Amino acid sequence: MVDTRSFFVLGLVVCVVVATADDFETWARGHGKRYSLDEKAVRARIFEENSLRVREHNAAFDRNETSYAMSMTGPFADLTFAEFSDLHLMSPQNCSATHISSGPVPIITESLPKSVDWRTRGVVTPIKSQGHCGSCWTFSTTGCLEAHHCIKSGKDCSMWTGLAEQQLVDCAGAFNNNGCNGGLPSQAFEYIHYNGGIDLEDSYNYTAKDGTCKFKKSSIGATVKAVHNITSLKEEEIVQAVANVGPVSIAYQVASDFHLYSHGVYDSYNATTGKTVCGNAPSDVNHAVVVVGYSSTMETSPVPFYIIRNSWGNTWGMEGYFWMVRGKNMCGISDCASYPIV
Repeated sequence: MVDTRSFFVLGLVVCVVVATADDFETWARGHGKRYSLDEKAVRARIFEENSLRVREHNAAFDRNETSYAMSMTGPFADLTFAEFSDLHLMSPQNCSATHISSGPVPIITESLPKSVDWRTRGVVTPIKSQGHCGSCWTFSTTGCLEAHHCIKSGKDCSMWTGLAEQQLVDCAGAFNNNGCNGGLPSQAFEYIHYNGGIDLEDSYNYTAKDGTCKFKKSSIGATVKAVHNITSLKEEEIVQAVANVGPVSIAYQVASDFHLYSHGVYDSYNATTGKTVCGNAPSDVNHAVVVVGYSSTMETSPVPFYIIRNSWGNTWGMEGYFWMVRGKNMCGISDCASYPIV
């Protein structure tokens, strides 16, 4: 367990002052940004506006009003939320039709471990980046399937390049998925099952744009026997599955406070209104990720959380990961969870 009040990411501390021109220049160089003169002025203004928002939020974090901090060191500090949404989120998906289980119920134990982290077992592949494409659902699918494949094979897959997201973008449309416009992992697992497998990443390279299907049976990297859809709103089933079976694909709503997340347990707290920003209805979800573990903070009143793998590269969040409040269906996290049977 980790104390959220003392967690540092990549040696960087949370930004607590308003950004200066030098701050923007340093950030832009660090992220390899190149702008025209007009565009640079626009980005610098947005960077400053985001800095003010981060400062206000982190003041609330210091007052213990929220359990997560924001930062200006991540890759999206020069974007408005509307711009970020257009570039990196999928269209809202409806999870209401994904709750009929087509696989066995996970084994339930009387006493679950207090903490689980599948990254420590060598079965979670390196963080990837979806780029400017709403294909998060494909990365959630592959990230989860890669882990289950590695658990079954008993191999150390911590350096494996993994499975082909681009195949799902190009080929899984008949299963109610829409490439860069969105989809759901449960539907992608069904496609892989009926297709007879999914190619290796190295054989079917990711392009971050819609394309024609180029699936090759000769380069299959994993298969799916069945899909287990976790009962909607049953968070205890997510915890049981993570503890007893392996990582779980989930979808949730990314709201306007999330792309500047730095570290801590995300609770979608708005420092101005004192209210939760995100929604949690089955039709709200616009991003899919992978739960790779769970734990609780080491505070007097511990905050339970999920450990979640994202697909925005390793310079975002906690080296590509984030923590989400557990037990409150925060942002709809338990609306459409699933995992493959391999």
